[in-house]
Amino acid sequence: MYKLRLFILVWLTAYGLILKAQLRDTLINVGNHSLHFTLMEGKGIPIIFESGAGNDASVWRKLMEPLSNKLGVPLITYDRAGFGKSEIDTVNVSLTNEVKDLKTALQQLGYPDWYFFVAHSFGGNFTMKFITTNPGQVVGTVMIDIVSPYFMTMERSKSLKREYASELDNIKKESLGFYHLVLNYEASTAVLHEVADKINVPMTVIGSGKSPFEEPDRSLFIAALKKFTDQKSNRRYLLAQHAEHHVFYDEPDLVIDEIVKLYQQTAFE
Repeated sequence: MYKLRLFILVWLTAYGLILKAQLRDTLINVGNHSLHFTLMEGKGIPIIFESGAGNDASVWRKLMEPLSNKLGVPLITYDRAGFGKSEIDTVNVSLTNEVKDLKTALQQLGYPDWYFFVAHSFGGNFTMKFITTNPGQVVGTVMIDIVSPYFMTMERSKSLKREYASELDNIKKESLGFYHLVLNYEASTAVLHEVADKINVPMTVIGSGKSPFEEPDRSLFIAALKKFTDQKSNRRYLLAQHAEHHVFYDEPDLVIDEIVKLYQQTAFE
């Protein structure tokens, strides 16, 4: 019995070391700046993670090992320009250019053709733009409490930008990435409205019951996300009633299961 326990302990330790060895941090130059990526190696179509506004890639950390164990595919997280360890080209920063830079980086990493996306909140804007810019290359996407075009009207984006106006100097000192995100908020919303109707890839939409807004906007946010899902027959909606905006913090198993389910339906075909 002792030898069996020792064998199991050694095996688990070695397996843990293998998983840790799979993680790779790298900086990729995309022109006038570099982006920071963290990769978990695997085989197959990579899963790309798009963080929400104000977040870097670290928000996805706890999902990496369970997903790797279940799927064994490449997992790629990155800090968008100006966040985490990524640099920023303050002259040319825009949602459209950031999507181009992501594609450039993925090609340099050896992933030129096929992708599966997981996006949270404002990251949905980037994912939808990536899908329309690279038609036929995204096989599926899981959208987690994303900002839908039915909620984020141009009027609402202008109002949110005005709310941040008095804090811009402090925001600039704390985060260049978030500073430029606020400055470009209206332009990013315009891109969202331009591309949202063109998205035809299989999609699972996970909404939170406790969106980042108070009532009555909370109910409007939830209803708008459901309306966006109902637009296409290849979209599936589920509501994590008791979860807050970062659903993968409160219900990680649900999120992991939905990613695995849609990936197996789309990327393994």
